[in-house]
Order: sequence, then C-alpha cells, then structure tokens
Amino acid sequence: MDDLLIGTLAEVVRALGDVGIAYAVTGSVASSVHGEPFASLDVDLVLTATDTQACAIARILSPRFYAPEDMLMEAAQTHTFANLVDNRTGVKVDLSFVPRTGFVSHAIERRVKRRVGSEGPEFDFVTPEDVILMKLLWRKDTLSQKQWENALGVVRVKTVSLDWKYLFEQARSLGIEDDLIKLRDEAGV
Repeated sequence: MDDLLIGTLAEVVRALGDVGIAYAVTGSVASSVHGEPFASLDVDLVLTATDTQACAIARILSPRFYAPEDMLMEAAQTHTFANLVDNRTGVKVDLSFVPRTGFVSHAIERRVKRRVGSEGPEFDFVTPEDVILMKLLWRKDTLSQKQWENALGVVRVKTVSLDWKYLFEQARSLGIEDDLIKLRDEAGV
C-alpha cells in the first residue's frame, strides 16, 4: 500500500472508530496483505452500521471526503455499497454495508489487526481464509480472473497455515466448494 492509500484509509478508520463502527479491510488490499502483492487504486471495507451512524460518518469526513449523507444512509439501510473519495488524494474507499447476520458479518467478527509496512499503522483486516472465500464468492457471479488470482495468491503464501477445515465448511455452505478445491489444487497445497 502506498502512503496516499494508507493516509486515506487511516482517516476513514478514525471516523468509523469515532462512530463506533466495526469494519474490516477486504478486497485486493487484504489479499495483498495476506498473500502475493497486487496493486490497488482503492480500498474496500465491509462494515455494519445504522443509517444514523452512516450520516455521522459523512459529517465527520466532510469536507475532506466526497461522502454524501443521503448516499451513505441509503447504503446502510439497503445493505449495499457506497463510495467515498478523498478530495485531497483522489483515493476511493468502497464501503460495503452488510447485514448484522450472515457470512460477511461473521468475517467482520473474525477480523485480525495487521500492521501495514514495517512501521505503518494497524488496521482490521478480514482473515486470510475469509478473503479467499470472499474472492471466490465475488468470482462466482463475475468469473473474474482478478478475483481468482487474488485468492490464489493468498493460498500460495499461507498454504498449510490456513484453516482448511473452516474454509471447506464455509465454502460448502456458500456453494463454492468446487472452486475452493480447484484453487487448492492449482496452488499445489
């Protein structure tokens, strides 16, 4: 992660903390932290929040960020995506508001703190297992090679240290067990 991305993420995380919102970094940034590095132009976060908390985020981040209150409130109500843009750096942060139940909210509960760089700040990330599962889930609909490569990069780096029992239990319940088997086999684990 470059300094602009880290600085933008730190500001958003500070605002989430001020409002009392649990979050986890996911997407390519998380797969890069847990696996092989991939360049990313934005940061993806998953979070659970009420519409009141979403409005508070918008107020805290304004005017540094493009963060319309109505857009964040609607995303929190409908459990969809909203984008924030840092007006200083142009870095985009994608917020995925998820329900308080289900696989992704469970992934937020399982999050782990990871330092970015040798002396950089710590952020909450989804676990290596959960980033693999999320990548395979997103790929299920899009058939995106990028999602596959990100997941493969995590498996190649973490190999046997991954909790394979958890991975297969979740993959079975999410309907992506065949993809997980192919991923494991391609990684040579």
